[in-house]
Amino acid sequence: MDDKKKRIIEIAEQLFAQYGFLKTTMEDIAKKVHMGKSSVYYYFKSKDDIFAEVIRKDTLIFQQKLDEAVNNANTPEDKIRAYVTTRMTHLQDLSKFYSTLTDEYLDHYLFVEEVRKDFYDYENTVLRNILKKGIEQNCFDVDDIVTISRMISIAIKGLEFPLFVEAKDYDPVKESNDMLDVIFNGIANH
Repeated sequence: MDDKKKRIIEIAEQLFAQYGFLKTTMEDIAKKVHMGKSSVYYYFKSKDDIFAEVIRKDTLIFQQKLDEAVNNANTPEDKIRAYVTTRMTHLQDLSKFYSTLTDEYLDHYLFVEEVRKDFYDYENTVLRNILKKGIEQNCFDVDDIVTISRMISIAIKGLEFPLFVEAKDYDPVKESNDMLDVIFNGIANH
């Protein structure tokens, strides 16, 4: 990627974090990068395009953290717990960094979800692979890996929402592990 394009993305990320997406203008980004606004438009068609690149950049870093967490865990259950814990911790950190964007979360929800589509494909692949290993190692009894991985992914995603609407006393790591306890142990009285 071109150095100027990288610089625009870095500066835009800082401005979005500080002022929010709505209040940040292309003029603000251009001034901070020391470029003319038309030069910024040479690299990006719109502020939305820059925002999408910021999300993609953060997503790649996020995936690296997740891969590392999964690779460092031993058992399939530990791998899923490491994945979910890392995911929730990372999102909690992002929600603090982008505190101004959390106020705008619902306004940008569909846009962010569209940009993160590749991430959700990645997530389902990771979860399916862990489930397959768990079946091979006789740790899991799963008939439909695709459905179970999708269900886990949806459950994890549901735990994101309180982070971005500033729920008080919300501990995403604890709640995600409680959710995983239910998934791994069920709720039936054995």
